[in-house]
Amino acid sequence: MPYRDLEEWLKDRRKAKSLELLASHAAKVFQAVDELLNIARASMNAQTDEVSITYARQDQMEREADFLRRRVMDEIARSELSPDMKKYFMELSKEVDMVADYAHGAGRILTFLPLSGLKQDIKEKIEEMCSKTRECALSLRDALAALVSMDYDRAVRLSDRVEEEEKRVDMLYAQARKTLLGDEYADVDPRIILFLSEFLKAIEETCDRCEDSIDHFRVLLVGLTKPV
Repeated sequence: MPYRDLEEWLKDRRKAKSLELLASHAAKVFQAVDELLNIARASMNAQTDEVSITYARQDQMEREADFLRRRVMDEIARSELSPDMKKYFMELSKEVDMVADYAHGAGRILTFLPLSGLKQDIKEKIEEMCSKTRECALSLRDALAALVSMDYDRAVRLSDRVEEEEKRVDMLYAQARKTLLGDEYADVDPRIILFLSEFLKAIEETCDRCEDSIDHFRVLLVGLTKPV
């Protein structure tokens, strides 16, 4: 069978633990991205207290994701993996962690940038960007979970889905920037436009890091399944 080598590899508990921790890390990262959507919705609805509460929750999730990444690194360092395989794991873990970092950065901006006063067109684009980025992070999480459960075909399909969703967010990002350059926003405080642009960029970067993670995921999958 084409994935016999991976199944043999998973018999080593310490190596398997590294993969399980990486999947747990991706699950925690997804929660941080999920909270970004909740923060954005609260901000658009002028729910100031809810923004603060939800951001505090996201902040805790980002810290927990950092902790899980350190555990992943520890397991990898103590494993019997080859130097190349250790590199694949560490690079993937780093990229997955960056997803939470950018989502957290976007959430931080909303603690002082209210979205409630924005026009409906830009609000809709922000919500769709956050929703699609959430889907991107969800597909990344599920791809790693599929690898742990040895559902390789599903892992590949989910990898493809991440790339499709990232392209959609890129398109929405370009549309949102074009909207901000329109005449209807000419009289908006330049400081608002500046921070709003930073917020949109942070969302886009969150999704980009999902795609970068999938690039490393594919390398890891090939490395685990290639003939010895």
